[in-house]
Amino acid sequence: MDDLEFDLENSPGSLAHLGEVMGQAGIPFEGGGVFATGTRATAHFLFRDGKAARQAAEAGGIKVTAMRRPVIRKLKQGTPGQLGAISRAVAKAGVNILVQYSDHQNRLVLICDRPEAASCATLDWAVGTEQG
Repeated sequence: MDDLEFDLENSPGSLAHLGEVMGQAGIPFEGGGVFATGTRATAHFLFRDGKAARQAAEAGGIKVTAMRRPVIRKLKQGTPGQLGAISRAVAKAGVNILVQYSDHQNRLVLICDRPEAASCATLDWAVGTEQG
């Protein structure tokens, strides 16, 4: 799995264009979100084949600003404090979480400045998941 970061205009149709480009290329989204500020929007989406998604986006005129390996984990659902616990484990390892979202399988997706260290720090949540 790969997380792609896209730079989009904060205007009607920008997300539609991204979705159409990926649809035409036969590339499904696995999770993600869009965060708008001012005239720009930053989108983070998870793909099984990041290279193919990047090629499709760029061919469609969409700017890809980064491609990263995510740390994907499963929180203990129904247990209060899970986001705080996993975030604290990452912080204690000296890792900064840059982006956090969920995938279509209700798993936590973390984009971190030091993904290997984050992966090691979150092994308690690794059951049934993989990094990237």
